[in-house]
Amino acid sequence: MSSLSRTVQTIAMSAMACMFSLSTPGKMPAAESIDNGRLRVTVDVDAQQFSITDKTLGRAFVKQGTFVRGVTAVEKRSVEDAVWGAGHQLTVSHTDGWTTAIRLYADHPFAHLSPIAANKTKEPISISRLKVLEFEYDLGIAAEKVRTLGTGGIKGAKADGSYTFIAAADPETRRGVVGGWLTHERGVGVFFPDEIDGRTSLAAQIELGQFQVAPGKTRATETMVIGYFDDARLGLEAYADAVARQVAVKLPPQPSVYCTWYHGGASNEKKLADNTAFAAEHLKPFGLSVMQIDDHWQAILPKDFRHEGKIQTTGPIKVFAEANNNFPQGMAHTAGNIDSHGLTAGIWFMPFAGNFRNPYFDPDIFAKNPDGTPFHDSRWSGTCLDMSHPKARAFVAGRVKRIYDWGYRYFKLDGMHTGAPSYNIYVNKGYRDNTLPDSRLHDPAVTQVEAYRKGLQIVRENAPDAFVLGCNVSQNMISMGPAFGLIDGMRIGPDNGSAGGGNMGGVKVGAWHGSTLYFLNGRVWHNDPDPVYVRASNPIAKARLMCSWVAVTGSMLTTSYQFSELPPERLDLLRRTMPGHGLLGRPVDLFETDQPRIWLLTDTRRNVRRDVIGLFNWNEKEPAQIVYDMGKLGLDPEKTYAAFDFWENKFIGTIQGTLRLTVPGASCRVLAVRPIGEHPQLLSTSRHIAQCMVDVLDEQWDSTTRTLSGQSEVVAGDRYEMRITLPADGAWKVKRAVAEDQQLTPSEPVAGGLRVSFTPKTSGKVRWSVQF
Repeated sequence: MSSLSRTVQTIAMSAMACMFSLSTPGKMPAAESIDNGRLRVTVDVDAQQFSITDKTLGRAFVKQGTFVRGVTAVEKRSVEDAVWGAGHQLTVSHTDGWTTAIRLYADHPFAHLSPIAANKTKEPISISRLKVLEFEYDLGIAAEKVRTLGTGGIKGAKADGSYTFIAAADPETRRGVVGGWLTHERGVGVFFPDEIDGRTSLAAQIELGQFQVAPGKTRATETMVIGYFDDARLGLEAYADAVARQVAVKLPPQPSVYCTWYHGGASNEKKLADNTAFAAEHLKPFGLSVMQIDDHWQAILPKDFRHEGKIQTTGPIKVFAEANNNFPQGMAHTAGNIDSHGLTAGIWFMPFAGNFRNPYFDPDIFAKNPDGTPFHDSRWSGTCLDMSHPKARAFVAGRVKRIYDWGYRYFKLDGMHTGAPSYNIYVNKGYRDNTLPDSRLHDPAVTQVEAYRKGLQIVRENAPDAFVLGCNVSQNMISMGPAFGLIDGMRIGPDNGSAGGGNMGGVKVGAWHGSTLYFLNGRVWHNDPDPVYVRASNPIAKARLMCSWVAVTGSMLTTSYQFSELPPERLDLLRRTMPGHGLLGRPVDLFETDQPRIWLLTDTRRNVRRDVIGLFNWNEKEPAQIVYDMGKLGLDPEKTYAAFDFWENKFIGTIQGTLRLTVPGASCRVLAVRPIGEHPQLLSTSRHIAQCMVDVLDEQWDSTTRTLSGQSEVVAGDRYEMRITLPADGAWKVKRAVAEDQQLTPSEPVAGGLRVSFTPKTSGKVRWSVQF
């Protein structure tokens, strides 16, 4: 290879490279700025730096920003974007023809920065990793007080790299800087937080793997966004909203899912049929919607093939064409049976994996090592398919269509990272240097990320109305950002099977990952933290803890057990957790602790605001003393709130100014709270852990007739209790209570309120009224 045909393994940030200017005096202004009313971005050619000022804050929060290469010129112009509309752009020219486009759009809280590579040589160049820029940020506090949140969790100002996003905040005020990669079309964006001598900084990098730029051409990389927020949680949520807008996310309703894996592998035809019939009668009315079969349903082909090597004990069969002996009538038969019960048939498979030793697979469909051998992950994932190859694309299309034609409409796609040929580095959280190894594709112009995205597009094209769940980011974080907009749900953490026996690590691991990525849930995809475990081997307090966290946060509910074997009180836990309410819980103490203990769920969809506070103790050895300001929690510190504890099943008095409660070890408390008013109000119901948010459709107070009335969605045979809070004057007694055609007998008032209950005869909407 000549000196001009080269591989640029790392385009490095160099302080020396950024300290000179090649601009010609008089040709261009030495500095230019753009402004959108909220932010101002300035690029100074002479200083070789950029800054971003928040106009409300009144100072620059991004200071001494430096680009990957020296700045030669900057030019300002107006732009129109198909997604973001009208805006202003600074085009920053660099050495060797590279440019960076910086844009501000109207009413948008982020600055957009997009590096564009250029090749002014006569031969292709290849870039595996691109360091884009670095900047100091100023939160107005000492560096040791700064907390950063990335894919590795809550850390200090200096931390491991984070894939896709970063937030740096003052934990006391929550003010902070939020950065994120808006696109992942060719590579995977990473952020690196750092602190040196009390100065805090962030660096941005793109893992590109195999990224070629043709001679004399330019090629876009990715777009990152940076913003400043009075509450960095709102910044993370704004980032997720921006991603959803950029990639046109249209989420289907969140399913509630049964999965076979954690109690029986793939189960078998008879057991699954029995479980389906039981679920249709006892759980479907409460919201269960999917019966999903996991690994071990698939038969090995050809029949005489020996399952060789390490894969024999650690990895699945990678042929997904015929049913194993546990489904003797075939997979279409079982899908049809599930469908006949009004439930969705779901199935697990690995779309982008194979086994190079198995003659079932055409060797041409595999990605390669530099020496031409198949690119193989011997840990578990198998041989990675080359989704740049026409044969591999046709193979995956046929694989997906076959399963879809069997009748499956819920796909759990495992080994996602194999679509971007890479290694399984489970459990991957913070940045690792080997995210994208030196795998080779048939088409050298296609990056690994482009191949992965093409594979997901093929899945969607051949299963157009299927719910697609990715599994999982912990195998390799390469699978996260590039899947935005192409899947409906994502397993956002590792397996949690040990929770079935009460292991605290298993109980809390899904919630840890779900808290770290909470802002993606319901915006970019549905977060799946892996199953809740309500079986008797998991202590009841821990089972409630898992169910309550899912219910309060709005995460996907998955469960795994033969339902008929559950004790009634354990089965009831599932009923109180489903369906998903479609709301998005928010962690209150996100920047204050390694795993948030306080969550607030708010519902303003109807004519009444409702709030539920979830308190979670992830320490199984010690009780948690919760003392928290109601204003910082997100409620009005001047108001007095009535409170009902769902699991304690009682009114717990009033809260004003400060929340003070004790939560036992490995346990939770879920409180419905509402400001005490001048008349009776519905505070809580028994239907769901979220208390009123799933079931109460309407609530009205008629002062003339002194009647509280409303409409609720109820389930036949499921006792429905309403917990009504009363004013403090004690002048309220029930004259008459009615629901359906039933006259109801209320409980005697106690401190905090009273109860009215009935057992519905039919499922559906029912009107009720309580006259005082």
